[in-house]
Amino acid sequence: MALKEVKKELNQMDKAEIIKLISEMYKKIPDAKNYLDIFATGEIKQLTERYKREIERYIYPSGRNMVLRETEARKIIRSVRKMRITELNVELELHYVSCCLEVIEDFGYWDENYYVTLEKMFSNAMNGIYELGIEEKYKERIEILSDKAREYGIELE
Repeated sequence: MALKEVKKELNQMDKAEIIKLISEMYKKIPDAKNYLDIFATGEIKQLTERYKREIERYIYPSGRNMVLRETEARKIIRSVRKMRITELNVELELHYVSCCLEVIEDFGYWDENYYVTLEKMFSNAMNGIYELGIEEKYKERIEILSDKAREYGIELE
């Protein structure tokens, strides 16, 4: 069903029906619950921490063969981006970069695509920071990440 059709259906519903529909979505769809929680409270801290733990689980190597699954972490970030909550995106993107730099530091991991992806993720975060005008809030964190990356020949700009 197209968005136009959904809007048409919603316009035909009364307020009580819309409230019931949203309540059901809240109970049954985790992403809808997350979005509505942020919509109602404006608070992203708890959700940020949960997503950070998930990202860490995928970025850090696991098992005897040191399997990297950072593509799964990127899927989480892409999914969250759909919520269009820029500060949440920035937090997760910078966390991704930080975790990847730790993997490079701890395991000496080197892969050109890994580095390119890390740089793109940092660039996305910077775009969000500039969009929100919160450069001062992230200044120290950005400097730390940039300095650490420079140690491994990665330029984060």
